[in-house]
Amino acid sequence: MTSQFMQLDGQDPSGNTVAGRCPHCAHQATLTCTNHHELRGTKDTKKEPMVVRYLMTLECHWCKRESVFLRLTDVEWHEIATQRHIANMSTKELEQVWPKKTPRELAPEAPETVREVFAEGALAEAASAYRLAGIGYRAAVEQIVKERGTSGKNLRDRITSLKDLGASQEIVDAFHEARFVGNDAAHDALAYSAEEIADIAELIDEAVLVLYVQPAQRAKMATQRAARRSAAKQPSV
Repeated sequence: MTSQFMQLDGQDPSGNTVAGRCPHCAHQATLTCTNHHELRGTKDTKKEPMVVRYLMTLECHWCKRESVFLRLTDVEWHEIATQRHIANMSTKELEQVWPKKTPRELAPEAPETVREVFAEGALAEAASAYRLAGIGYRAAVEQIVKERGTSGKNLRDRITSLKDLGASQEIVDAFHEARFVGNDAAHDALAYSAEEIADIAELIDEAVLVLYVQPAQRAKMATQRAARRSAAKQPSV
């Protein structure tokens, strides 16, 4: 979809559930279609596929709040006793209408420069400028590997050298994916889909969790335990 979350099957989803990330609570959840209203009529008598617009409401099973999307579909028809019926419906695009999309943000534990560069990529993604988003997210990776003190003559080598600094292979692979997407956008004007760009952003967000957030949380817990231990050893008055 144009924001960050789901794939639909090719059928009318009224009354069915779909999987995705809720725009309200951000949980990966199932969502039920509670309303599927056609906005653009299907009065054309031709049998060829045509694009039809629907306003679609989804309710999150986790937080019970509703979100609204504009769904563009390719519709194919068949006729039974001179009446036209939908034979097949496939989603072309799903755009979040409400709540209003907000750009992604990295956790505050990440370095300020990393957060700023990532935020610029997120602004491009929220505006559906996916080539610019790919370039921005690549730049965020470049800032991360620079901050981590990696070595190498180019970004590929610096990402790979993260392994020598204790990073997992999953993080290295994720950063290479971001590098590929940014390079493709910058050098070949290759446009990736909304879902593909969202996946890159989420890979970076997960890497930041491992590289910055979890170590900060563990350090905080260690400090609290040390303070508690010290207090317990103080002689009582």
